[in-house]
Amino acid sequence: MKILVNAIPMTGLLTGIARHLRNLYSAIDLVSPMGQARVCYFTGKTATDNMPSLTDSKRWQTMSRSVRHLPDSLVFGLRAARWLKYEYSLNKVCKKKPSSFSIYHETAFTPAKQTGLPTVFSVYDLSLRRYRETHPKERVMLFEYFIKKRLDYANHILTSSEFVKQEVIEEFCLAPSMVTAIPLAPDPLFSPSKDNLVERVKRKYDLPRSYLLFVSSLEPRKNIDLLIEAMTIAHTDIPLVLVGWQGWGEKRWLEKIDNNNLKSRIHILGHVPDHDLKAIYTGAQALVYPSLYEGFGLPILEAMACRCPVICSEAASMPEVTGDAAILIDPARSDELAQAIETIVHDTQTRADLVKKGEVQAASFSWTNTASQTLDLFKRVQNDYC
Repeated sequence: MKILVNAIPMTGLLTGIARHLRNLYSAIDLVSPMGQARVCYFTGKTATDNMPSLTDSKRWQTMSRSVRHLPDSLVFGLRAARWLKYEYSLNKVCKKKPSSFSIYHETAFTPAKQTGLPTVFSVYDLSLRRYRETHPKERVMLFEYFIKKRLDYANHILTSSEFVKQEVIEEFCLAPSMVTAIPLAPDPLFSPSKDNLVERVKRKYDLPRSYLLFVSSLEPRKNIDLLIEAMTIAHTDIPLVLVGWQGWGEKRWLEKIDNNNLKSRIHILGHVPDHDLKAIYTGAQALVYPSLYEGFGLPILEAMACRCPVICSEAASMPEVTGDAAILIDPARSDELAQAIETIVHDTQTRADLVKKGEVQAASFSWTNTASQTLDLFKRVQNDYC
């Protein structure tokens, strides 16, 4: 079996989707016996046997910020034209060597219009419908335009949680047999860092001795407003470290920081490399993740794998990922989050229990299992198509 995969989402900033796909296909290469499954990465121009490199993170973030200043209709038009060009190039490759590939894995936000190969379409979440107000308008426009015209080209849909699977079935009126949920796993890099490395990284970023941690893009859906509000009412002066690129949307929480004299307690680091991030996880009192909605929530497992306790929302897929290994809060209630923060800071026994449970929970997810299940799905879809 030779898999043709849309590799463009693998080349952006190493966050959720890029990390998910790069880990998945690295594991597929490892679990496929004697090369029985080969992967071909399509970049929109060429198809190669080698996974493409990540783009420079600073350059990628600069380009993303510059797009935000353009009119939504213009960005929509440019991205729609780019997607149509991608489809043209994809079909050219599929028709040129129709017997070379067994299946196509669509990793973008909508399936491509192609009928030469069976298509498995990855749906990461439905936030573009459920929380459209938290996304740039042009992105919502692009999704709505193409999902209506392209969904029928997907032979099967792959999600990373049972929660999203059920949402997809209900939203698009699909047969349950057409959607499969296969969980993700923490990147193998994430494990507890040694004390001397933690201290070195703290000095590098001028971090306090104790701190709470938030890891994600700084965008509206991540509910940072509520987090800052909880910091103002919690009975503790512990600082908060925010890790992640600037994202999009209004940053009203920055005003809350100024208005509540929190500047000295909030450390905004931006995007940091993984080898530093694992040490930052290890050194944190807890990961605080009050997101309104997640299709999976990889930072939760990354933190647990680094022996960092987790406070997160009891919404969407997050309880499915945490099991009983986290403190779950209502993402609409800052008082609940404040109380959870106080518990983590003051109750050493609860924190120790969460560390143990978190390690077990993180270890129950494996990219080897994910890759094996994904290969089985690809084979099944290929056989059904034939």
